[in-house]
Amino acid sequence: MDMVLNICISDGSDIVVDGFDKIAFYNIIPNIEVTRSGYSWRKDYYEELLSNLAKYKFISIERHDSNHGLEYRKHSFAFKNSHFEGNKPLILQTCCITTIIDMYN
Repeated sequence: MDMVLNICISDGSDIVVDGFDKIAFYNIIPNIEVTRSGYSWRKDYYEELLSNLAKYKFISIERHDSNHGLEYRKHSFAFKNSHFEGNKPLILQTCCITTIIDMYN
């Protein structure tokens, strides 16, 4: 896993984003307004990524590889074990995101 972004949530938790993970923004779910990979957001659109927190109502994070797991508040959104595999996006209101950190800078 190549950690490129760290999404900081107002409850004190955070979500580490891999370069191949998808981050999308919505005003109405399930209508995606804009989506890019972690690499793309970090390298080419970081300022837009931060601005989108004020522009859109919802943000989603979806793992590219369910082996890396994605858990929030004791609920698994991406997981893989010997019996089951799941990969669903975690959708949060953008108002609960305090910042998104570029892990390379």
